Amino acid sequence: MVASKTARGKVGRPPLERAGEVEERILDAAKTVFLANGFEGASVDEIAQTARAGKPTIYARFPSKAALFAAVIARHAARNTQYENLVPQGRTFRARLISLGLTLIERAFVEDTIGLMRTAIAENPRFPELTLEIQDTARKRATCNVSHAIGELARAEGLAGKGAFSADRIEDSARIFLDLVVFAVLIRSLLGEDMRNLKKEAQAHVEKRVDFFLAATT
Repeated sequence: MVASKTARGKVGRPPLERAGEVEERILDAAKTVFLANGFEGASVDEIAQTARAGKPTIYARFPSKAALFAAVIARHAARNTQYENLVPQGRTFRARLISLGLTLIERAFVEDTIGLMRTAIAENPRFPELTLEIQDTARKRATCNVSHAIGELARAEGLAGKGAFSADRIEDSARIFLDLVVFAVLIRSLLGEDMRNLKKEAQAHVEKRVDFFLAATT
């Protein structure tokens, strides 16, 4: 039986409860190195040094630098689209939708998110299937979770099951909301506009697009 430490004091495999911590440390280190150097400039040696882990430990979990890059992007996309616990604030349906939109933009405007998205886009010619898969998964997850949030707001407003908030249309409505509110301004950030200026515009941006969304759906 393999233990974390043998009777003779030699270090063995980490116990199961620590295995997840080792993987997270490797992914954290890889994210730091990829953000600093891009995919091409990053090396597994530097990632191992940053993670305080041996290369065999990394390769046991991720068979290549590309697999490690994919895992970093996928983990970040999954974390960044966790909207299940969002509780939009406000007294009116409009105010709560504005609150939801501002929260989504705030999450999207984290520097790590923008940096990783730029890196993934730059590597699209090298890994087209990977980047398309990540984009598809992130978009589906975001749409599903935002549709749930908007559905709950519509239910409180007495609009559940009606028109754009019916069961067969709510995901399309959520996708339109995301496109109007988040992706339009996210593209501007990816193209290099100053995030500080974009954040200053966020309130007016979201209010205008929520009004358009409501005019089209209610």
